[in-house]
Amino acid sequence: MNDVVINAIQQKIMTTESLTFTSLRQIAGRDMNAQASLNRGRAIIDCPTLLNQYLYSYGLMVQRQWSHVVPNIVEMLSDNNGQDMHLYDYGCGQGLATLLLIENTSGLQEDISQITLIEPSEIALTRAKSIIECKLPHLNIQTFTKELDDIEENHLSINTDKMNIHIFSNILDIEGFDQFELFNKILAKGGTHYFIAVSNDRNCYGGTSRLESIFDALMGLEPEENEIFNVTHAQFERFSDEKNMNHVYFCLKIEIH
Repeated sequence: MNDVVINAIQQKIMTTESLTFTSLRQIAGRDMNAQASLNRGRAIIDCPTLLNQYLYSYGLMVQRQWSHVVPNIVEMLSDNNGQDMHLYDYGCGQGLATLLLIENTSGLQEDISQITLIEPSEIALTRAKSIIECKLPHLNIQTFTKELDDIEENHLSINTDKMNIHIFSNILDIEGFDQFELFNKILAKGGTHYFIAVSNDRNCYGGTSRLESIFDALMGLEPEENEIFNVTHAQFERFSDEKNMNHVYFCLKIEIH
């Protein structure tokens, strides 16, 4: 596999210090005349050419989404009581959301002790792991080449003593998996969970209704007998970026003990 990003990391062209979203896109964000093959960004990518095309076609949009989201979640992520953080990125692609989150949230790099990347495309997941390992070389990074419906509780390894951050970047709006069952698996063991999701705001091909339904379900959860249950920092917002593209995001913290 000839991946320009992995090659740049191996050749020390991209290092912990020099790797940023901007430098990544400068190296790999190329118009390969293959945007149609991305299926509006929903295709399971099978070659580095399409990873580069995605960076070129959608990278700046993803950056604008997280530029809006990050300032709105800083207070929530600061509410960790000194706990170590385990970051989960679902449908992570080539790792853009994780990179943007750690790049733009002050102090987050020092608090994260583990990252789990989940993605059905082996090509994308290999690049994602290389990027995050380059940026955070001290971390334990585990990967799962799986569809989200195929994720089981034991894959997630939820530690109820840690702060578990779950990010969903342009994935919850996509049809084809049961988002309710996935969240049930995430919350099965209880613990402290921070959910952050962002996608395009639209009313077709799945779309915003999928985010609304899971947010409403989370807000409507009831504690079981002898269970301490708390939901805080809940936000659900539609917004437009500087290119007048419409997006939607939500965040909330759930504690179950």
